[in-house]
Amino acid sequence: MSGGGRSFGYADLQAGADWEVQCSIRPGVPPVLAVSGGTMRVAISVTSQLAAEAVGFGQELARQSALFAAECARLHAAQQTKEQARDEGQADLTMITG
Repeated sequence: MSGGGRSFGYADLQAGADWEVQCSIRPGVPPVLAVSGGTMRVAISVTSQLAAEAVGFGQELARQSALFAAECARLHAAQQTKEQARDEGQADLTMITG
């Protein structure tokens, strides 16, 4: 499949517990970043003719991935705090009514 030097494609993956991320590197061809979840697999690569653009794309992909990871961690921590407060509230209620 060829995009005539332009980007193409679309996929939407909601990662669950069965995710996998892998970067395949082979001599003479651009790297492929594969993101999988269940039976869905998304492969990300670059055209071999756009070396400078490929470097910029890889760097921006890394930056945005770091932001994604930080936001996932922040949301997880907020969820844990909320659950802990709920559990402590239920324990307090048990002590009052018990």
